[in-house]
Amino acid sequence: MKGVVVYHSFWGSCRTIAEAIANGLYESGQEVRLVSVAYADKPDPTLDFVVIGGATRWPGATRKIKSYARQVIKSGFAGKPFAAFSTGGTVFDEKPNLQASEQLYDLLEKGGLTPLARPFIAGMKGYKPPGRQKGTLPETEVARAVEFGRELGAKLSEQQA
Repeated sequence: MKGVVVYHSFWGSCRTIAEAIANGLYESGQEVRLVSVAYADKPDPTLDFVVIGGATRWPGATRKIKSYARQVIKSGFAGKPFAAFSTGGTVFDEKPNLQASEQLYDLLEKGGLTPLARPFIAGMKGYKPPGRQKGTLPETEVARAVEFGRELGAKLSEQQA
């Protein structure tokens, strides 16, 4: 199946997670394109699936990536599979903030797309709000993202069969 992974990253961590998910999808036999929302064309309704994600900024997803998700909804993706992902500095906190992937997931599902999986959330270590210290992305989170991409790819293959 053909799809796209669109992301919005501030410090590069979300880009790393997007690349890992795209690699997992590719390894599982999917044809996938990776693109920053800053360079994304209008959503292509001939694609079979979409994966959208972004860095979590208070209060959740950024305006740019939410705007792209709304474009996807308006572009004839109803009923097509999707997944959402994000990075966040409060993921490992006792009470984490609303994550961008949770917000994107709700937006796309309510817009008529079909979820492939629950939102993927990668946590940052050492983040100090508000932006005083960006934190680091643990390699374990990158490995989880590759596996998430593989799982998405397997589900897409099942749907195609």
